[in-house]
Amino acid sequence: MSSETTNTMYSENKYFPDVFKGCKHNCIYCVSSFQRQAKRQKQNCEKCYTFEPHAHLERLNRPAPKTEGKQFVFFPKGGDLAFAHPSHILEMLKFVKNNPQTTFLFGQTKDPRYLVHYRYPKNVILAITLETDRTEFDTPSEIKNYNDVSLAPKPFMRVTDFLRVNHDRKAVIIEPILQFNLESLVSWICQLEPEFVYLGYDTKKCRLPEPTITETRALKRELEKFTEVRLKTWRSPWWD
Repeated sequence: MSSETTNTMYSENKYFPDVFKGCKHNCIYCVSSFQRQAKRQKQNCEKCYTFEPHAHLERLNRPAPKTEGKQFVFFPKGGDLAFAHPSHILEMLKFVKNNPQTTFLFGQTKDPRYLVHYRYPKNVILAITLETDRTEFDTPSEIKNYNDVSLAPKPFMRVTDFLRVNHDRKAVIIEPILQFNLESLVSWICQLEPEFVYLGYDTKKCRLPEPTITETRALKRELEKFTEVRLKTWRSPWWD
């Protein structure tokens, strides 16, 4: 067993209240993370409690915190804007433009098709979640098909759609990492030219089809040849 590090948060993130909450991708690892957190909001917002996609644009009335260096505001952090109304996205982008002192990590979406329809200020870094390049798995996990992980568009489609987005600043989130093919995943990410990649294992004991730590180390080495790799939870797979 390798030594473990646990970093469930984005250390570079500066807090700002969520302006959009909810998702319909039904990722199995989200139930015990974002959805469980949302359950705490029953007294404040029924839609937050049920994780129904909705906006809290009233939270845009406060200024964003100033960021420096690698810092950013995770915007939003509790939902996927693929399910947001276009008018809400435009309001969020207006807010971003009006806060040039802040860098925003925008989206972390699993369906980047909607990103094509907007123009982004220079203080925006667009992000997608890309846990793997595979749709079928061969590990000790009972999960053998990506359809049993998430209803989101398949990884290949995410990359294809993200490549169509005309914006220079992009990032990739490989968390929770799933079994992958090294050559193709590295090739996909290289084409996206991300400023950085977050890389980490599941933190919620979902018994996902995870790669070996040796495979993940190899991925880290290859990615570091062309981009910055930021580590999240780092451990051996649950079955090792």
